[in-house]
Amino acid sequence: MRSQHWTGAIVMEPESVFAASGLVRALGPVPAPMTVEAVVGHVEALSAALGRTLDGTMDGALLERARAVHRASMADYVAQRGILATGAGELASLFREPTLQEQFDHAGEQLLLVVGMELLRRRTRPAGR
Repeated sequence: MRSQHWTGAIVMEPESVFAASGLVRALGPVPAPMTVEAVVGHVEALSAALGRTLDGTMDGALLERARAVHRASMADYVAQRGILATGAGELASLFREPTLQEQFDHAGEQLLLVVGMELLRRRTRPAGR
């Protein structure tokens, strides 16, 4: 992976399916790069979860699994937030501690994201696992 500094932020070229095109770019700290693939994955996860919600097939077990994953993921993120901010250059403000209102405002989106990620993980998991 190559990296270079650009206007105070780190721009990286991580290993990627897009690497052959030479168009791969990422912003942010090395442990949490924001790439086109990451954004597409985020949108796919939200779409999968929203589809389940709209068609009424969201079940309690999936919501409980998402809740457990979200709690564990947030604990890991909070523990690493300072390191991520330090490595993010001018994007460091993205890793600041959110206000209580911001946490409330984003709770639904975060739950949908985790549900969607779980749905996508289930799709790609080999049968029998």
